[in-house]
Amino acid sequence: MNFLNKGYQSFLEHTESKLSQNNSFTNPCFNTYQFSSELGKGYTSIYELDSYASICIAEHSYFCDFEYAVISDDSISIQQYDSIDSDHCYPKGDVYSGMQYIDYTPDDEVYRYVIKKDIPAKLIGIQLMPEYYDVYLKKEFGVNSVNLKEDLKVFPHGISIPEISSVFNQIRNFKGNEYCSKLFFKSKIDELTAIIIQKADMFQNLNASVSIADRNAIIEITAYLNQNLSKKFSLIELSADACMSISKFKYVFKNVVGQSLSEYITQKRMEHACEMLSYSNLYIAEIAHLIGYKNAGSFSSQFKKCMGVLPIDYRLNRVDVHVNSD
Repeated sequence: MNFLNKGYQSFLEHTESKLSQNNSFTNPCFNTYQFSSELGKGYTSIYELDSYASICIAEHSYFCDFEYAVISDDSISIQQYDSIDSDHCYPKGDVYSGMQYIDYTPDDEVYRYVIKKDIPAKLIGIQLMPEYYDVYLKKEFGVNSVNLKEDLKVFPHGISIPEISSVFNQIRNFKGNEYCSKLFFKSKIDELTAIIIQKADMFQNLNASVSIADRNAIIEITAYLNQNLSKKFSLIELSADACMSISKFKYVFKNVVGQSLSEYITQKRMEHACEMLSYSNLYIAEIAHLIGYKNAGSFSSQFKKCMGVLPIDYRLNRVDVHVNSD
């Protein structure tokens, strides 16, 4: 490891996390820090790609509301929260389960956080350092006309971009030795940057066709969907909640989210199912019920359509990965 950025360093010190010899939580090339105290328990796994980017996968749970502060680096953060419940702690607003957070942070800013007790905080994120977006992109690709820090301003708070979720899932599930990991993670960071640039152009064009009020209404709807995946959703009720006609709701939802309502719900249900298949001992029928399917058969059919394998095979593959990592 070359260094720990200030944000990671201050959090690990605050929780009294210790470097663990057991990296079975993630790719063995990650450095995994564990903590267990009167505050709570959990792990933070960090992979640093030279001096220009880092990947963080973390899962924590707290026995009380946990308050802490970190000092920021000059960097761009792309994060996804699989589970969390927090008070206002980011410049753009609260974070909640199922959302992505994309933002630029200046150097030496102090950010204060409050994470709620008994709610697991699960996240995966990438931090891009100035050497990446100010030096590497220009040197390697001749990207001189792109200003990533400015591009990020077009992304609304509470966004969920399916392509980013897909890349994060690939990163989370990848296992390999030092050399193939470095090649793989480098390619995924470049892929994420390409997605950000592409989507920034798209959002620039959409800003003229979708009002801020309509965009915020859809963001509130997606937050509701993410927190109630077991429910059966009514298009009529959702459009009414957003104060839109059904046709307008469908149009605005796809423009803001990048997917139709049904595609978005299916994706989020499958992501949640993958989490439970990987990290719980719940029966497949129980998982199906928890994400809104009446029976295991229809869930298994949809899961295979989306993931390419049946739920039982996905779980067995994940078990094998953890065993081989120990």
